[in-house]
Amino acid sequence: MTLRHSYLALPFVLLAACGPAKTDKAPTTEEAGQGATTLAVAPYAGGPLKVSNDGVGPINSAVAFDLATLKVLFPKAKVEQAFLHSGEGPALPIINVEQDNTPLAEIGKSDDGDIAYVRVEAGDARGPRDEQLLAKWGELGFTLDQCRVGAGREINMTICVRPDAPQVSYVFGVPGWTKAGLPSEAALKAKGQLNALIWRPAEGAVVGAA
Repeated sequence: MTLRHSYLALPFVLLAACGPAKTDKAPTTEEAGQGATTLAVAPYAGGPLKVSNDGVGPINSAVAFDLATLKVLFPKAKVEQAFLHSGEGPALPIINVEQDNTPLAEIGKSDDGDIAYVRVEAGDARGPRDEQLLAKWGELGFTLDQCRVGAGREINMTICVRPDAPQVSYVFGVPGWTKAGLPSEAALKAKGQLNALIWRPAEGAVVGAA
């Protein structure tokens, strides 16, 4: 069992600001064999959802792709398993998080059963430098050498990554752009807007224009 799984493969106790919270729930057989599990992170109650190099809101690299765990991290949200149909391949398992009728996050599963990515494309999401969705490319300080052409689900999109936040991808759209390659800097400045923020654990991050 990896360190990540040992932290969060089981339901866990959240630590509040005043100290560790305790539960009266009797441990399962598996819990009894592995000991109590804690996570020093507050659940998401509302407000801006921060996307940083460390994770998305209460989700970080130690969090498992586990419905029960994510329900604890988002106690006021509707957290449901679903399948993503993209291209000709098999449907991929995902977990959707929705709160106040607004999609908060789409969480993908890696081949190893961990979280592969967290995608945020609606609501009051904030990037590492407090960037907001629909912000203009020209206002966010990117250069073309920090961007690459999107593929697959992000076809015709421009994906940019800051050197100081390599685990966060900024997905920009340029309305009407369907050509191969990156739009010109002039086109990005004129029409490019931030459509999504995608966080990946370090091992799955794509840096710069690689």
